[in-house]
Amino acid sequence: MKLLFGHIGKYKAASILSPVFKLLEACFELIVPLIVAGMIDQGINKGDMDYVKSHIFILVLFAFVGFAVAITAQYFAAYSACGISSSIRKSLHDKLQTLSVADYEKIGSSTTVTLLTSDVNQIQTGINLFLRLLLRSPFIVFGACIMAATVKPSIALIFAGCTVLLTFVIALNMKFSIVRHRETRDGLDGLVKKTSNGIAGERVIRGFNKTADDYSKFESKSKSLYKSQIKAADFAAWLNPLTYAVVNLSICLLIYRGAIHFNAGTLTDGQVVALYNYMSQILIELVKLANLIVSVSRAYACLKRAENLMDLKSTANNGTKELAPGMPLSLTLKNVSFTYQGNQEESVKDFSIDVNPGETIGIIGSTGCGKSTVAALVSGIYNCTDGEVLIGGTDIRELSLSSLSSSVGMSLQKTRLFKGSLKDNITLGREGLSSEDIDEAVKLSCSDDVVSSKSEGLDYVISDGGAGLSGGQRQRIGIARALAGKPGLIILDDSTSALDWGTEKRLLANLNGLPQKPTVILISQKVRTCMNCDRIVLMDDGRIEAVAPHEELLKISENYRYLNSLQVSGGGL
Repeated sequence: MKLLFGHIGKYKAASILSPVFKLLEACFELIVPLIVAGMIDQGINKGDMDYVKSHIFILVLFAFVGFAVAITAQYFAAYSACGISSSIRKSLHDKLQTLSVADYEKIGSSTTVTLLTSDVNQIQTGINLFLRLLLRSPFIVFGACIMAATVKPSIALIFAGCTVLLTFVIALNMKFSIVRHRETRDGLDGLVKKTSNGIAGERVIRGFNKTADDYSKFESKSKSLYKSQIKAADFAAWLNPLTYAVVNLSICLLIYRGAIHFNAGTLTDGQVVALYNYMSQILIELVKLANLIVSVSRAYACLKRAENLMDLKSTANNGTKELAPGMPLSLTLKNVSFTYQGNQEESVKDFSIDVNPGETIGIIGSTGCGKSTVAALVSGIYNCTDGEVLIGGTDIRELSLSSLSSSVGMSLQKTRLFKGSLKDNITLGREGLSSEDIDEAVKLSCSDDVVSSKSEGLDYVISDGGAGLSGGQRQRIGIARALAGKPGLIILDDSTSALDWGTEKRLLANLNGLPQKPTVILISQKVRTCMNCDRIVLMDDGRIEAVAPHEELLKISENYRYLNSLQVSGGGL
């Protein structure tokens, strides 16, 4: 509950006023049966119509005041619930931004989506009902018992027994329903994950004729969620009927005992009506309380999931050291090894290299040899399992996130473009970038023809994913994004794979021709892309096989000669 209490803040007054007004409304309701009893005994039975009229006026006044009080209580409850849930959602979002990629992968995108949407909505509903009913319903239940005791103490024992029995039933239901609701949220996570994966891989699924398999997996997840929801609903389903049964049996016993006392002359007909009204109030409020328990149980399960995320310790770098902006940076990897979560085998093994400022290093190797993993380690996306990664002589884990992001620019093979203008996709909200910086990045990345082909220029709006742009155009926009901040270290992770040879050659020449040439890590599967690098790292199975310029590698490495014969000498790509 610490997450909830930590976000009450400015909503504390509203959170107090809502139940206070609800209690005031409950007081009016508890007095009404006594007024009705007086009208029957003192007015109708004795023929005193002035007494009846005056009490009818009081009832009407109570109705208007109660309506105003109820509306006020509803307003404060809704204001608090919306405000607190919005604050919790923001905190969850902010927490996600502090997590590393490894943390995010561990949690899963489906869980984060469910947390930020469905779970927070459930918390909001729970808070709303909690403020409106948690004090009101017990207050009326116990208040009705007390008021019944003032009418006839012996009859009040029926009220007390009914209340105790139903309290036990509700507590038992809450104990088991919280676990069931937590299971349904986990099942929803699995279904969301399967759905998002199916949408993302739609083309591949159809291309390999796996639609039936994908549907079968979705159906399995859906049935699993259905079963868990049925189990959760089973506990909620018997709560209302059991509540009605207990209270209605109590009403029958009340009428029976009331008739005996009425015949004996120890109870008036007005008092019997008042007792019946109090028992009806208990029935209504206990049904409300039962529904409240179901909603609060669901909200509590969602709140615990949110607290688990907030309590997660981030493994992201959180240093304080800064790098000199705009200066070429040295890069050192000392005996670096890395293993992905859930894997037994290392993806990168004992990787060591020293890169001088302004040097261009190519990394080449077969698919799955660990090239992109090295890029992820150098950019700080992952932290190495063993060894050290030093940028500008400073351990990457000691650098501040702002300094690391501004000093290291990275472009991936699959460039993720967002809905918005080309300019927005290049700047990504970096307010410090000038128009000159953006224009220079566009020219260096050979994206000027992409921009000039649009009548709106950089203000041209693209859809999510960059639909309408070719693969090569998307890659060039991604490279412009990496270059715009003038980083001292640039990582191009196979980000020229969709470019034709002429454009790729022009791009590399632009980088080499910069007056303040940055350090470049050029990752590719193509020998032609890396052959003009100062040095080339040949990787095999996560290890460095050889490091040397192109001509020297041809002499010392049989694997490199084989790649060269296939791609260059043999006329391949």
